[in-house]
Amino acid sequence: MNTVRIIRMDAVQSPAHSRMMMRCEAMDRLARNRPQRALRTGRFIVMRSLLCAFVIQAAGPARADDKAATIGATIAVQGASRDRPACAACHGVDGAGQPDVGIPRLAGLHASYIADQLGYFASGKRRNPIMSPYAEALTPDQRRAVADYFAGLPIPAPVDAVSAPPAQLERGRALFQRGDAQTKLIACTQCHGPNGVGVGSFTPRLAGQSGPYIADQLHRWRDGDPRDPRGSYMQAIAARLSSDDIEALAAYAASLDPKPGGSQRSADR
Repeated sequence: MNTVRIIRMDAVQSPAHSRMMMRCEAMDRLARNRPQRALRTGRFIVMRSLLCAFVIQAAGPARADDKAATIGATIAVQGASRDRPACAACHGVDGAGQPDVGIPRLAGLHASYIADQLGYFASGKRRNPIMSPYAEALTPDQRRAVADYFAGLPIPAPVDAVSAPPAQLERGRALFQRGDAQTKLIACTQCHGPNGVGVGSFTPRLAGQSGPYIADQLHRWRDGDPRDPRGSYMQAIAARLSSDDIEALAAYAASLDPKPGGSQRSADR
């Protein structure tokens, strides 16, 4: 059985990045030692990709969009080269990510948003010691194909995380839905929608996203990191948030149902 190879990156310094790489390495060990369990969750998507490739070959000359779909699925599930693990090693074959260690969900995000972020990683406009080498190794067409693949996946059922304290969720809800007049903070709903599902490629879906990931991005913006060429607006927003408010907002957004028309999942448990 071919297994995923993990690159150890000494450049990773933050605890969050270290935990993420440890989780990826654990998945690699699982694939080597317990292949049946490792493959069980990904079997449907892998078989779907193989079936797609078979149908394309049987039907005759492939269309450009068929080729792109196959390329995107192959890179996501199998990897673009032998010296790098597949996207699924960290983001999951279903695109759910690993919320507890801050690896974001990709399934359900807009394809243009994912492609733009991969482009920023590749060009150096957005810096990340883990993602940048991956994006740099892909061509623009490959990045778009991967973005289309993850955007086309069904939004997975949210993982039950440890519930945040009710007072923290209530503070997060107030900030998200109404903003804060004292700090002149506008409501998150004005750009991300009342249910946090985002607005196309303009703003990403926050509902059900990893709480630690959201908090990490807000802290970076508040600390002066623009993150990407469109980050100046979020810098201004994050500058009006205390550390406690960042954690409250992240917890509330993570508690929302990621599917359109959904509602809060964890506040009433």
